[in-house]
Amino acid sequence: GHHGVRGRVAAWKHHHGAQKLSMWLSRDGGDRNTPEGYTRVANNLKALPARPSLIVVDTLHRFLLGDENSAQDAKTMLDACNSLMREFACSVLLVHHTGVSDEAQHRARGSSAWRGALDIEISIVPSVDGRPMEIIQRKSKDAEMAAPKYARLESVTLPGWFDEDGQA
Repeated sequence: GHHGVRGRVAAWKHHHGAQKLSMWLSRDGGDRNTPEGYTRVANNLKALPARPSLIVVDTLHRFLLGDENSAQDAKTMLDACNSLMREFACSVLLVHHTGVSDEAQHRARGSSAWRGALDIEISIVPSVDGRPMEIIQRKSKDAEMAAPKYARLESVTLPGWFDEDGQA
């Protein structure tokens, strides 16, 4: 969730000994696939001290006006993402959820237009029974498919950070 980003970024910086991170976070949601929403995000990006190399839309549902099941609404969001890529010479990463049913766990929920327009689709399969999480490439438009990767989450204790119970 958005509220936990501050802690995750601080933990990453602490774990890696990074003093600075060239990363900017939006404080609000908003419909990026409307003229007003697009203009607002573009103006905010232009005001940054450096142009972005990657724009992350997390999550797609939070920033989409319309229905993720509608190919027409998907197109408006995909067009907005393409415009951002052209205007800022960067990549756009859409974070989206899979379907709920067992057979839909391998694909993004909603319209098939999402998958059709993507250059690359990657799934994160959660850790089960102590095994590492799996990172699987599901689609590659112009390159060979990558082999799956595996990872484990690590807990990082942040000095001076405590929860509501006073625990580190």
